[in-house]
Amino acid sequence: MVSKNTTPERIEKLRATLQELEAELSTVTRPELDGQTRALLEETILELRSALAKQPAELEPETIAARLTSSAEAFEVSHPTLFAIVSRTADALARMGI
Repeated sequence: MVSKNTTPERIEKLRATLQELEAELSTVTRPELDGQTRALLEETILELRSALAKQPAELEPETIAARLTSSAEAFEVSHPTLFAIVSRTADALARMGI
């Protein structure tokens, strides 16, 4: 069940953070971030966009937050800004029960 914390304000904040994540990801060059990690992040972003397009009642508890956290570990040291954005996104998803 999705948390009652899935409010319109939190969803908008998550959308803004997602945009920030996409912007930061676009600045990271390939040698700095391996293709597999980039692909995982891009796939997760697409899943988030899809989840945000649904009504709260349609959302299923997902492991998107866990997947984001796991992928973030790969670049925590090399890309601290990207890591911070991913971590904030994962935290927001966890608070919302997604």
